[in-house]
Amino acid sequence: MTNKQINTINGYFNTKHMDRKQLESVLDFDNLTMDEKYIPEIMELLKSGYNEDEENIIRSYVLFVKNRSDSGDIAWEVFVSKLNELELENSALGIRVQKISESAYWEVFFNHFDLTYYENGEVKLTFNQEWYKESEQENAYAFLAEQDININSKESNVITKIAERWEVFSQEEKDSIISALDAIYSTHYVNKSRVDITKKSVKSITMSKADLTPEAGIRDYRIEFTDGDYIGLRF
Repeated sequence: MTNKQINTINGYFNTKHMDRKQLESVLDFDNLTMDEKYIPEIMELLKSGYNEDEENIIRSYVLFVKNRSDSGDIAWEVFVSKLNELELENSALGIRVQKISESAYWEVFFNHFDLTYYENGEVKLTFNQEWYKESEQENAYAFLAEQDININSKESNVITKIAERWEVFSQEEKDSIISALDAIYSTHYVNKSRVDITKKSVKSITMSKADLTPEAGIRDYRIEFTDGDYIGLRF
């Protein structure tokens, strides 16, 4: 099933002014189908006739929603498995850690995490920042090579060579060239902020349902500690 199809069906149910609970009430997660009265209009929107592929589309959509509807208290191991499913180096979303109190609110975004295992069985989870310098520079060199820009050339100043051809590039190419040069030549400073969570300090972890945006699937996680404090995570 394509993201476009999922977004089309999501949009259809939005026109019905359905909230998440109402949407799930018309879906049959056990049999991977939905209330039949909605199917003809959905198929018309998808410009599709009645055939086996349509059944697969409905099944796939219901399965998509079902997979994003798991929620409730989860074990530490399940929480860690959710983190391990992330591809943070390829994600613009990262991990958000937030704290809400009566007098203040703060949030910090992280793009990396580490797990440290100790001999006594303790586990420490650390959220921090890591700039993926090697992969970003590799991508930058590859893009510039595609534009016939040789960064290692000794023939002349690279910036001068780019300036001579600047007008032939599209706006998207210009933006990408600037980003590539920034990745190669700029000095990047790593944010040293971090959050440490030890397994033994966690009393409970509660997971929300995931959003229905195909490209995201963001969930909220509330972590309550044994001392009564808590923080929220979103990824």
